[in-house]
Amino acid sequence: MEPVRSSLGGGIAATFTLLLFLLVADILLAGTSLFVFATFTSLCAVGGPPYCELGTLTATVITFLWFGLLFAVAWPLLFGGFTWGLPGESGLAHGAVFGLILWSGHVVGDLLNISVGNETIAGDLPFLAVTLVAYLIYGVVLGGGYDYLAEHRTFLDTEQVV
Repeated sequence: MEPVRSSLGGGIAATFTLLLFLLVADILLAGTSLFVFATFTSLCAVGGPPYCELGTLTATVITFLWFGLLFAVAWPLLFGGFTWGLPGESGLAHGAVFGLILWSGHVVGDLLNISVGNETIAGDLPFLAVTLVAYLIYGVVLGGGYDYLAEHRTFLDTEQVV
């Protein structure tokens, strides 16, 4: 399969896995102030508490649409374009590194929110731990799916599959 289709196929599988993980995390963390899924898919980290709940039907639809486009299309295409440059020998390793890169962007956004006084580091540690696991799961499934569908590892691979 060509790299674009392999990326999108891996992205769809990774997005469903990520969605399942986030929904389970929300169920397990019910009763806490962590709105894991809503926060992960919205501008909660930037806008604060008013943006942490899904609320209206329109907001819910836009949130799911944004989540799908970003995690099933945009990130997988970026991964497919740069997978050969990531450290590691397998798609799983490339995916884990890619997940850490995505998570680091999330951490920067969270630190910016802390710097303006909306949150504290101690209050955000559980959320950062959950999002780290979520991004790692997403990356590993994306990398594994890409490898499985592409039937090759990278452009640097000297072995050709016939």
